[in-house]
Amino acid sequence: MEKLINFFESVGNEFKKVSWPTQKELVDNTIIVVVFSIIISAFIFGVDQVYSTVLEAIYQ
Repeated sequence: MEKLINFFESVGNEFKKVSWPTQKELVDNTIIVVVFSIIISAFIFGVDQVYSTVLEAIYQ
């Protein structure tokens, strides 16, 4: 049981050392991730549509 208590104390000490982002940084980074996810998704969708069209033309 003592090992478990020491473990959680160590975890608490390490959390105190973490450099947490400000709310503005968090919001900005979240927006960046969402926008790039949408862009990458649109790109993959476009490539998939092109491949699908080409393959349909080949196999018909």
